[in-house]
Amino acid sequence: MYNQTQCQMMAEVATSSVLRSTLLVSLILCLLCIPINLYALWRIKISVKLHFNSKCVIFNHTFFVLVHILARIGLHGKDLINYFDDWESGCDIIPSRCRCNLRYLYKFSEYIIEVSPFILTIERFVATFQAYHYENRYKWFGILLNVFHLSLSCLFMFIQNSTNTGEVIIYYCWLAKSGNRFLVNVPTFFIFFSQLATIPGLLYLLRKNENFRKATSQKHSSLTERYQISENLRTSSMFRVMSVVTWAYVTYNAGGSYIAHYLMKSMDYAEQFSTIEIIHCVPIYYIILSIFIIRVDKKPRSEFIIKIKNYQNHYFFELQKFFDEAFEKITQRRHRVGSMHNIMNSQSEGKSSKVP
Repeated sequence: MYNQTQCQMMAEVATSSVLRSTLLVSLILCLLCIPINLYALWRIKISVKLHFNSKCVIFNHTFFVLVHILARIGLHGKDLINYFDDWESGCDIIPSRCRCNLRYLYKFSEYIIEVSPFILTIERFVATFQAYHYENRYKWFGILLNVFHLSLSCLFMFIQNSTNTGEVIIYYCWLAKSGNRFLVNVPTFFIFFSQLATIPGLLYLLRKNENFRKATSQKHSSLTERYQISENLRTSSMFRVMSVVTWAYVTYNAGGSYIAHYLMKSMDYAEQFSTIEIIHCVPIYYIILSIFIIRVDKKPRSEFIIKIKNYQNHYFFELQKFFDEAFEKITQRRHRVGSMHNIMNSQSEGKSSKVP
């Protein structure tokens, strides 16, 4: 049972115009993200430009964006319905512990989103230095990366909840952080510094693949190797944008959380909950990321066509050489078969002439 003070506190939270406005804007943004997300999942599925392993990691990232959005819709939608409903006492609309379990999906999916560029950078490093035979091999590596991706996020969730001595806040669904402050911030430190390593890592891969492509134009490289290098350039450019946008979000999230930790003591509960939702603005992050990805997705395609045209003479020469060699081998084989056939015929005729 709740006491009168708790009921009054819940009523103040429910009638806060700041919290209502924040939840309403967040709900609208989440609804806008759903068609964008479903379209992105469909594009990833039918894409022929991405390697299977890249598609695995990107699909994982995009799918958990959808999970995060649906969890927020469930939480914010129910809160807004309760806040605008007719109720007599604040105790009538205190969130149930069962519904607040959606916060675990909320936070777990957020970890998946924040770690994705780091996992993609690992995949691109392997693709770059195994370009000779990466196109049709190493598909098991994408599944292994997804398992590592999920396991790392599970570890972060375990670290966050292992030292909690508090419980779910009864006025609003949020996971209380308590216990060892350094330990619960380990996930934030890892995500922040891994993002710092991801951006220069992808820049290095872009420069490395550009050097590889220049080298392949001066030697007899297979078309498979050339395609893989061009695919590395295209996807690395796209993932670099994803890394930069995610790094900006992670920096904003970590900085905002750090500042809010000291300012929340002077805020009432409604302002605290509103600040938490503003800091964890995944829907805005995803909309901005989608806009940049769409722009970059078109740019590499035109650059790829222009650069291929620069090598048209070389490609046609190699293709003509391949057909000439194949024709010569077939002709020689036919000559050998024809001579063997003539020898066999002459031998059979000789034997038949000796017969009385």
